[in-house]
Amino acid sequence: MRKLFLILMAVVACAWSAVAQNRTISGTVVDAANNEPLIGATVLPNGGGQGTATDIDGNFTLSVPSNVKTATITYIGYTAQTVELKNGMTVHLAAESTTLDDVVVVAYGTATKESLTGSVAVVGAKEIEDRPVTSATAALEGNAPGVQVNSTTGQPGDDASIVIRGIGSVTSSTAPLIVVDGMQFHGAVSDINPQDIESMSVLKDAASCALYGNKGANGVILITTKRAKKRDKIDVNLTVRQGLYNRGLPEYDRLGVDQWMETTFAEYTNFLMTSNPTAYPDRATANAHAQEFFVANEVLNNIYNVPGTELFGADGKLVEGAHVLPGYTDLDWWDAISRTGYRQEYTLSAAAASEKYNVFASVGYLKENGYILRSDYERFTGRINANFAPTTYLNFGVNLNATTQDSERNSMAGTDYAANPFSTQYYSPVYPYYQHDAEGNIMYDAATGEPIFNTAGYLNNRNVALELRKNYTNYKYDMIDATVYGTAVIPYGFELKITGNLNRNRTTGTQYTNNLIGDAASVGGRLTQAFDATNYYTFMQHLTWSHEYGKNLEHHVDVLLAHENYGYHNEGTSIQNIDQQLADNYLIDNFPTNEGFGGSSVDDRSESYLARARYDYNQQYFAEASIRRDGSSRFHPDHRWGNFWSVGGSWIISKEKFMQQVDWISYLKLRAAYGAVGNNAGASAYAYMNLFGFSNYAKQLTFLRSQLAREDISWESTKTLDLAVEGSMFNDRLRFTIGYFDKRSEDLLFDVTLPASVGTMNGSNQSVLTNIGTMSNRGWEIGINGDLIRTKDFLWTAGIDATFIKNTVVKLPEANYKGTTMWLKEGHERYAWYLYEWAGVDELTGQSLYLINPESEDLNDLIDGQTIKTTEDAYNAMVETARADGVLVEHGGKAYTTSPTTKYATKNWAGTPLPTVYGSFNTALSWKGINLSVLFTYGLGGKTLDSNYLSLVSVSGAKSAVHVDALNSWTGVPEGMTADDPNRINPDILPQHNRTFATDSYSGTSDRWLVNSSYLVFKNLNLSYDLPAKWVNPLQLQRINLGVSVDNLFTVTARRGMNPQQSMSGGQSQTFGTARVFSFQLNVQF
Repeated sequence: MRKLFLILMAVVACAWSAVAQNRTISGTVVDAANNEPLIGATVLPNGGGQGTATDIDGNFTLSVPSNVKTATITYIGYTAQTVELKNGMTVHLAAESTTLDDVVVVAYGTATKESLTGSVAVVGAKEIEDRPVTSATAALEGNAPGVQVNSTTGQPGDDASIVIRGIGSVTSSTAPLIVVDGMQFHGAVSDINPQDIESMSVLKDAASCALYGNKGANGVILITTKRAKKRDKIDVNLTVRQGLYNRGLPEYDRLGVDQWMETTFAEYTNFLMTSNPTAYPDRATANAHAQEFFVANEVLNNIYNVPGTELFGADGKLVEGAHVLPGYTDLDWWDAISRTGYRQEYTLSAAAASEKYNVFASVGYLKENGYILRSDYERFTGRINANFAPTTYLNFGVNLNATTQDSERNSMAGTDYAANPFSTQYYSPVYPYYQHDAEGNIMYDAATGEPIFNTAGYLNNRNVALELRKNYTNYKYDMIDATVYGTAVIPYGFELKITGNLNRNRTTGTQYTNNLIGDAASVGGRLTQAFDATNYYTFMQHLTWSHEYGKNLEHHVDVLLAHENYGYHNEGTSIQNIDQQLADNYLIDNFPTNEGFGGSSVDDRSESYLARARYDYNQQYFAEASIRRDGSSRFHPDHRWGNFWSVGGSWIISKEKFMQQVDWISYLKLRAAYGAVGNNAGASAYAYMNLFGFSNYAKQLTFLRSQLAREDISWESTKTLDLAVEGSMFNDRLRFTIGYFDKRSEDLLFDVTLPASVGTMNGSNQSVLTNIGTMSNRGWEIGINGDLIRTKDFLWTAGIDATFIKNTVVKLPEANYKGTTMWLKEGHERYAWYLYEWAGVDELTGQSLYLINPESEDLNDLIDGQTIKTTEDAYNAMVETARADGVLVEHGGKAYTTSPTTKYATKNWAGTPLPTVYGSFNTALSWKGINLSVLFTYGLGGKTLDSNYLSLVSVSGAKSAVHVDALNSWTGVPEGMTADDPNRINPDILPQHNRTFATDSYSGTSDRWLVNSSYLVFKNLNLSYDLPAKWVNPLQLQRINLGVSVDNLFTVTARRGMNPQQSMSGGQSQTFGTARVFSFQLNVQF
């Protein structure tokens, strides 16, 4: 009994000792992204002790033996973390998705950021979700250095245009290849719901793009759609956005009614004095005539309270007391054609995964009503990504994406002046859009009670606001994209993947021009219908092999071998009929008389073989090589195949032993790559053949040749050298990239015009497609971003990037191409202004003067080898011709002319519309679930030929609006001015407003109208708030986020109203401009 008692006491003592050696640890587990508590996270001690779970505030308490030093924290959807146990500790768990940041999608696979040897920019889901955009590629703007994105169109449903590292071709598109989930995508990017996208990788150099061969010359954008991220759990996500749409760019500054009347009155009197100096020898005589006839004969409409013959005084100013009648509230035509647009977007997605399957599905709806009437866009999208792995060595899946779209577009924007709603900014401010009675009151239709639109003669019996309501243009589009794949794991490190893709899309277009007013009124209305059906298929087989070897498996090698074939078939028909029978019926049967028809059928095929090998040693030294052989049906069988390749390497310098003591450098990498990719986009589907077409001429079917054969044409190729240093410093608080690229496009395809002796085609000289040119784009990409403040609860980041680029036509041997305002010539940019040199206004006459430049290259065209043998002879002959014709002005030892034509004047190089540098800068703040981000984009350098501005300052009649700058025009000879005065030529004023010589003084082919293309855009402002987890979790939800976003808040340019991003070629047109979008968002994760 005594022994039993001693044993019992010993056990109790041991137990007491054990309890006495336990310690209590308290702590908190939070989300690393927003510091919100994680409820129900598991805290499991390593080595003994009872685990626990966090409470509603994320807190936990553990009792563990003293020898237990660590615990593992786990939470569904987050990366497990093993931490040292300390009382009062806070554990920050990162979501599983953030651990994927170091994995980048590349051509036919993935790679770590460390292993990349080429130039790849990555845009994640958050950057896309922060932007209220229809097309996901618009979110690349400001987020990918080296990428120019023009998303300034305000037409709902339009895709952004994209150029990567400059212009790579003269004749073909500069658009990059779009690849979705490993397969070339043949629809528009706007066919994909941006909410379905996980990331976008932009491949910018040849080493990155070489495996895409004939399609990668303009760069590649790899889009990866979403997959389920969490196992054994169903995630449901609902996103709702509501927003407003309006014009993001202001209109040009124009004169008000009174100033417009006085300015156009002065122009009319100037015209009278120069056109008939005998009848109107002085201003007083001209004013007297204009007082009586100006309103009746020129303005054609009097909106004032004073009769037109009494409206002006002898001084040419409005008489005192004259004012616009109060009923004219409809003089601003923008009010008649525009509205505040509305945007609504809904996306519902669900995802689930286990060891055997991974499924993501979504449906989306988008409706946009643009800021112009009859510019609407509606889209339904659906997606299913499903992958199944029944065994460890086999998986297969399917990706389905479908969309149906209905868009109402304004087909006249940028075209027909009379029916183009954007031409209204050029309308005279005295022309109302409604009819008015003699007292100035708006007139109403007795039957409908609606205002009657104005179709007076001074509007050429047209009314764009009325036609906008009466005409109708609609496109219906359906697309389905299906990819099926299977992967088998084969012994010895091999893996075989077979993939097939089919894309089918159908478009039906209907354009109705009404039978009451406008172009089709005389034919009783017109209906045009077009049908387009396109099928694409791609079939691919990939064999990969990977192997690790060495004592510590420090050597890694992987190899890819693949085959791919591609096919395209398109059929299109169109028909145009007139003579509408029933109102509001847009069926072709309702228009019985045919005006024209057409049709086409196109087939295109290509086949490719490709290989890649990658090696790395100890995750420190990386090497990569690839090759692709492409064959295209666009070229003759003898020239059908092209070979494209790349090599690259990278070195993680920061892993070297000699860098271990440099503690302020966290990461440092050097990479270099060189390669070549191809391009066949400059050649049509039957580019090497003789082509003939049918034409319906005088109701007779005619067979005409439309293309000459050229069997020797072949691939364009782009070779790129890419060098870069990447790194981070100060414990990864400051990150940077500095890169240099030299992108050279060779064997560019160009239509070479043949001499007339060869014969003509359709009345013009024939041309043939020829490989003749070389063009280069060289530049630097610099990106810097960092954490300005980084604490437990607060994060403030900022970044800036810049791309410096120089475009040059290196070789164009057979011909140089001189246009009206540009000259495509060796040694200059793809787009280079070549214009008459405006010197200024002659203070003695008020006319523009243009330099006759003895150094101009134009003089070479005048050498005939007989009377004109040198450029000096040509210059002297031009001067004497101008003198003889009375258009020469000599001043200060230079010769000028008042007539800018090839007969009297010379042109010279005047810069380029291409920017010198472009990029973005941004900043973001995050504090306890509140996130604020700001993005600006900019461009510096380049010149825009602002033809819109020219139209507004050129006062040559009384039917157009006038820019406020027109007030700064020549009105008379300054006192004391002489022919020899050094200030005789004034470059700071406009010429006299006078239609007699307006064509010359306001010539649209002079450098007077060039303006700096620099811009600054407040691209995006995004503010969001994650509701606290303690509010959300009791609702059995993962997240509730509220947000507001504004795109294109404002744009700063050298001239109000100008859009320098409208065209890479530097022109301006009367069409849609940047849309400002306000969006409010609710996101709920179940």
